[in-house]
Amino acid sequence: MHEGHRNRLVSKIKNGGIVYEHELLEILLFNACPRKDLNATAHALVSRFGSISKVLEAGCGELSDTDGVGVNMAEYLAVLGKAMRAVSGGENTFACVQNVREFREFINARPAPQTDCVEFYCLDKDGGVRRICSFAASTGLRADPSESEILNLLSVHRPYGLFIASRRVNGGAVPDGVNDSLSEKIEKVSRLCGATMYDYCIVGGDGGFYSYKMNDRTVYADSSHGNGYGKQR
Repeated sequence: MHEGHRNRLVSKIKNGGIVYEHELLEILLFNACPRKDLNATAHALVSRFGSISKVLEAGCGELSDTDGVGVNMAEYLAVLGKAMRAVSGGENTFACVQNVREFREFINARPAPQTDCVEFYCLDKDGGVRRICSFAASTGLRADPSESEILNLLSVHRPYGLFIASRRVNGGAVPDGVNDSLSEKIEKVSRLCGATMYDYCIVGGDGGFYSYKMNDRTVYADSSHGNGYGKQR
C-alpha cells in the first residue's frame, strides 16, 4: 500500500501535478525510511516548522523532537538542508586553508593516494579550497606535470591562490632535484596566470611532511604575516 502511495506522489511530480509541501517532504523522507508510512511525520514537520524550507533549516535537535522523527531522519534532513544551501550559494561549505599547519591537517584528513601524484589545491581569495586537481605518476615514473598541463589547469579553474603537494606512496618527504624543478615550473606558470603560489609541499608515505616555504627553500607569497600566506590573511 505504501509503495503505491509513493508511486502516486512521484507521478504527480513527473506529470506536473499540484504537490503540497507535506507531500514533497514525504517524498524526500522516502530515502531515510523506505519501509515506513511517512505521511503523518511529514504533516507533523510542516505543522511544527511552518514550511519545508524551515524544516530544512532546523537543527538535528529540533528535528528529532518532532513526533515520528528519529536520530537518523533528523541527521538526513539536516544534511539535506546543508547541501541545498550550498547549491544555492547561501552557505560556504568549503574547507578553508590559511597557513601551512592547516594545509597539513587538510591533507592528513584526505585518503592516502594509490600512486605517487601531484595535487593542486585551488583556493579562492578567502582561502576556501574550491577545487583539487591531481596528476598521477605513470608506472615506474614520478608525477611531473608539464607546463602546458599546469597552464591548462590554471586557465580553466582560475584560482586566486595555490597550495601544491607531491604525495608519495612510499618513502619519506625529503625534497630532491625533481621537486625543485617542479616547484619552479609551477611558480613560473602561476605568475603568468595571476595566481599566487602559497607553498609547495611533499607528503611522504611514512607520514613525513616538508614545506618549501617553511624551510625557506623558495619564497613565493608575501611572508610578512609569519606562517600566513599574503592577502589570504
